[in-house]
Amino acid sequence: MEERLSFFKKNFWDFFFMKLFRNIASVKYQWLLFMYIPVVWGMFHFPPGSKQPWVSATTGLTFLAGGFVTLATSRIIARTKLTENSDDKDGVLATDK
Repeated sequence: MEERLSFFKKNFWDFFFMKLFRNIASVKYQWLLFMYIPVVWGMFHFPPGSKQPWVSATTGLTFLAGGFVTLATSRIIARTKLTENSDDKDGVLATDK
């Protein structure tokens, strides 16, 4: 059964494409694309007759770094603060409650 689901007979490329498609399907990745593509495009696009880009390098890099820091911080908080009271000392969440 697993061989029929595999494109490359369960080797490295199968796992690579699974991870790639999983990341593209995540809302976080889609939000990053939605926000970052206009900023990066604006940093390198010059309006007709102007020597300055739509988005300055300082503004663009600040926005990109701020987005990265926000996502990294939220991930750290989510991993450390989302807990569940459980009798299990192994740290396994009882998700069937």
